[in-house]
Amino acid sequence: MVDVSDVLIVGAGPAGLATAISAASEGFSVQVVDALHPPLDKACGEGLMPDSVKALARLGVTLSEADSFPFHGIRFIGHQHSAEAFFPQGAGRGIRRTHLSELLLTRAEELGVRFHWNEALRGLHQHEVTTTGGRYRAKWIIGADGHNSMLRKFARLDALRISSRRIGLRQHFQVTPWSEMVEVYWGDRSQAYVTPVSKDEICVALISRGRPEQFGSELRQFPKLLEQLGCAASPDSVVGSATMEMKVKSVVRDHVALIGDASGAVDALTGEGLALCFRQAEALAQALSAGDLSGYERAHAEICRLPHFMSGSLLLLDRSAFLRRRTLRAFALRPEIFASMLRIHVGELMPPMWGHEGILKLGAAVLLT
Repeated sequence: MVDVSDVLIVGAGPAGLATAISAASEGFSVQVVDALHPPLDKACGEGLMPDSVKALARLGVTLSEADSFPFHGIRFIGHQHSAEAFFPQGAGRGIRRTHLSELLLTRAEELGVRFHWNEALRGLHQHEVTTTGGRYRAKWIIGADGHNSMLRKFARLDALRISSRRIGLRQHFQVTPWSEMVEVYWGDRSQAYVTPVSKDEICVALISRGRPEQFGSELRQFPKLLEQLGCAASPDSVVGSATMEMKVKSVVRDHVALIGDASGAVDALTGEGLALCFRQAEALAQALSAGDLSGYERAHAEICRLPHFMSGSLLLLDRSAFLRRRTLRAFALRPEIFASMLRIHVGELMPPMWGHEGILKLGAAVLLT
């Protein structure tokens, strides 16, 4: 027996759930298959920028004080220099990845989306998908199954360019947040990304170029962070995953489309992974309503352009100790430059508006300060 729907989504992470919500909101019948079963977790920084919070609200998911914890800017902390900037509008929210997934899943179920758990993808033939649990036919088939997407492979969309691959580790600590900002600590081989997720808990994500040592050993790169953590207990074990800078040549083939990490990815340090998939989901739903996925291909390229630029810039700082020291010093001495970069990052200032003058200011500050 074949189960039929308008849209079939492979993968029930945030990208797949956001797509399911967006498509169901447009009136499509939607089914989702996933090889695992909730709660679905993945190592990430667990911070949503203000634009991500707004995108969630458009999906019908509003974060409350009980769900999450606010933060109001970003602080970079190096060995010698620190720089910070507040968001020009709104606040970001820190939220446990598992709880975010629960909220998205609840919203999707409210809209009539059907889920099939513990079913691994086995094949794709035209409009039919085969899993370990059944057969599904849909007009539109969406791959939201992550970096190593099997649907991408079956659809012959697996022409990839991976320019960076790093390892992320995540652990929570029971401690009152000491800052109203997300803090990024820069070490010699890693970064520590600290996000408040409740009034008495923070998330620490370590992102490393090489194979990381044990979590505690990696933390020793960041004495300022260790001082803040003190003797804080951890309520959970360390979770790890890969993070990468990856581009896919095409995200559409006939009636198949890719979204989220399956469609390309930016390094986790940008904090843009979730924001990207929410924007992509909106664009994909619009293309489905228009009956033409070529519009999604164009929108996807535009959505990803700036995040890929920001990802490449941050990875350059990671690789070069000299450039990292000079840049952090420039940001510390010229905080208005760091503030402008943050405004660009959250979509409040478009790069052309900052223009050549802004780029020259940053270059001069790095070289001359």
